[in-house]
Amino acid sequence: MNFDFLKECKLESPELQGMYDTISAELEKAEWKYWRNPQECGVILRGVAEKICRVYNLYYEIGCPKMYSLEEFLCYTDDEAHNALVSRFLSTVRKEQRDRLNKLRMLGDDCIWGENAPVRGMNFDDRMAQNAKKMMETVMEVLKEMCEKINKRDDVYDE
Repeated sequence: MNFDFLKECKLESPELQGMYDTISAELEKAEWKYWRNPQECGVILRGVAEKICRVYNLYYEIGCPKMYSLEEFLCYTDDEAHNALVSRFLSTVRKEQRDRLNKLRMLGDDCIWGENAPVRGMNFDDRMAQNAKKMMETVMEVLKEMCEKINKRDDVYDE
């Protein structure tokens, strides 16, 4: 996959730009791992999804703690204060984007669990390869949406 369009996005905020640069570097690692170790690729992409949530948090000034995990951004708990932040976060992204981020979380969890995860009717190598493929495709869509919203780019859907 070609994620170069993300490198072309420039932000005035040095902190946000640093986050974009980190995401770009992680994507390069994930692409390298894609054929060599799909499980590691999936784990990296799950981390990318978490970093994307942090970009939204900072850009939209949602107020979630900086080191929130992917689950903390996307999942409600028994804590009302936390749930208020989750609601604020989820209201900043469209339903499709929320669904994509959740998909990355679930597939990434499967990669993290590895051999200990439910088999789902396929062998481990096939399952990890399928996860990595789905996650690469989903990350591409998440990044396009992010660049459209944050960078006001309307050309990313040509990628």
